[in-house]
Amino acid sequence: MNNKLFLNAILVTATFVGFSANAYAGFVDFESYATGTYNNLAFADGNITYTGGNGDFNIEVANPGSPISGKSLISFRANPGAAPFLVTFNAGTNITSFSIGVGDFNADVDNTYLEVYDSSWNLLASDFYQNPASKNGGDYLTAVTSAAIKYVKFWDTDPFAGAVYWDEMSYSATASAVPVPAAVWLFGSGLLTILGFKNRKLAV
Repeated sequence: MNNKLFLNAILVTATFVGFSANAYAGFVDFESYATGTYNNLAFADGNITYTGGNGDFNIEVANPGSPISGKSLISFRANPGAAPFLVTFNAGTNITSFSIGVGDFNADVDNTYLEVYDSSWNLLASDFYQNPASKNGGDYLTAVTSAAIKYVKFWDTDPFAGAVYWDEMSYSATASAVPVPAAVWLFGSGLLTILGFKNRKLAV
């Protein structure tokens, strides 16, 4: 076996070894959705629902300031109150970080919350952000974990619970792939096969 073929075999096998942690990211800014009332909002890796009242929420255009611009979520129009939005990720997505922007027009203090859970509803991480009354726009709530996130809750409380805008939802995931031990086994098997062919050629 020539050196070029041997090197190509090593590179192909190394690709399997390095394939154990390929990451990808998702981003939803709600611009592709029509304005109006929703009961369920599907996106590429899951769906968003609202847990208060009859479950209705709205997408509307609001531009108070970064990170809120254009179309965004708000629950106050259909169901005022402090019940959370709920994000449910599809099976196998292996989400390990989540972030969402929250903001409002400068009228009152907004106490906003984020919690992320695994598939058994164990709390993995949380975040809190208090948006001052004097601020147009807001900031981001973020949670990063080592375990896979299945469910996400985000909401705000008094004095006008639900009267904030949510925008620029982002998350990252580690793709399912060949486990490292299996990749190492493939690497070893490939080397043994290559050496076997080489030795057989020399014996001829």
